[in-house]
Amino acid sequence: MPEIFGDLSATDPKSVLINLGLVLVLGQILVWHYLRFSPVLSNKRKFARVLVFIAATTMMVITIVKTSFALSLGLVGALSIIRFRTPIKEPEELAYLFLAIGLGLGLGANQRLTTSMIFVVLLIYLAAQSWNRATALPPRMLMHVSGTLQNVETGGAETALREILAAVTDGTTRVDLRRVDAEGPKFNATVVLDLSGSDEVGALVSRIQEALPGGSVSFVEGSGLD
Repeated sequence: MPEIFGDLSATDPKSVLINLGLVLVLGQILVWHYLRFSPVLSNKRKFARVLVFIAATTMMVITIVKTSFALSLGLVGALSIIRFRTPIKEPEELAYLFLAIGLGLGLGANQRLTTSMIFVVLLIYLAAQSWNRATALPPRMLMHVSGTLQNVETGGAETALREILAAVTDGTTRVDLRRVDAEGPKFNATVVLDLSGSDEVGALVSRIQEALPGGSVSFVEGSGLD
């Protein structure tokens, strides 16, 4: 009678379950680490929820193909036709993605101790890098200003931009103008600011509203910006 579940002698079900439990636990730790320490500006939770799935799927594939040379060749052929269309916009996302794949590869190959040790060391290193970046660099913010110009015919956009840049000079160590849009009376500007301290935001908002009466100001954390 043929085996319903295939060749069970090729793999140890108990070992597979232990590796699966370990990859789920370590994968969840990876998700927490990514949400806590990654400086990316994209939707972290949307990306983080696939890390455990990627690690567990990789472990499953390696567990299956390591028992058969034919399956290994089949895997190479299958992967050669896969094309990923979703761009990775942040380098940190790619690093965490490869870490999840490496976790699945190591546990799928039954290298628990080596994989766990390297995994923990890498997470500690990434956390230290994040802490050093946060303490060594000033707070970086992405500021967007929009409003309606006065005296458009007499250089209203130039005057408003000059006043806004003058308003953000105090309380910042770096001002980087990224974008300006002026269409008729509508005015928009995007500026990257390195603040002297996080408490400078309130004063900046007040000065910008004086420079552009009736305008709106928004600040977004921008530690991932260059």
